[in-house]
Amino acid sequence: MLKRNDTAVSPVVGVMLMLVVTIIIAAIVSAYAGGIASEQKKVPQAMISGTYSISNGFQIAHNGGDGLALHDMVFVVRNGPMFGPNLERKTAQVLDKTLIADRTGRSLDNGDGTSEVTSFRPGDVLYISAENATGSRLQPGLADAEHLWFSNTTNIGNAFSLEVSDTGGNLISVSDVVISP
Repeated sequence: MLKRNDTAVSPVVGVMLMLVVTIIIAAIVSAYAGGIASEQKKVPQAMISGTYSISNGFQIAHNGGDGLALHDMVFVVRNGPMFGPNLERKTAQVLDKTLIADRTGRSLDNGDGTSEVTSFRPGDVLYISAENATGSRLQPGLADAEHLWFSNTTNIGNAFSLEVSDTGGNLISVSDVVISP
């Protein structure tokens, strides 16, 4: 009579079951974490540039990247270091969307929060006319510092920053704009 030895099978089966349970738990955690990551809002990527002329006004061009929903966009200008040291924070101004128009003259804000202009796509250009690109309209927070206005002829050749972000504060683009006559 032969005796059969089955004592080693039980620990191997137990280890295999624990391994399978661990793999299943890891897959569930991974799927859950992946789902959370995909729910986050993607920040658009775009190349935005500007040109500013005292006599012709301000142009903001979308040079490539994602299309932008204009109701979510915030345009900020701030004096660059050529205006003087440490002025970047003091001179930051959010552009008034009632001053900005598309190529057909439609305003980004009709004054009541509505607009027919909804998107800013590659190749599009937005305009602020020379009449609206004056210091008192474009940079109203600097009324007591007219020498810092972009429209001051002594600032020709200086540069300021144009920052485009979404309403959540996510920075999309920053570019330097040189002031021309």
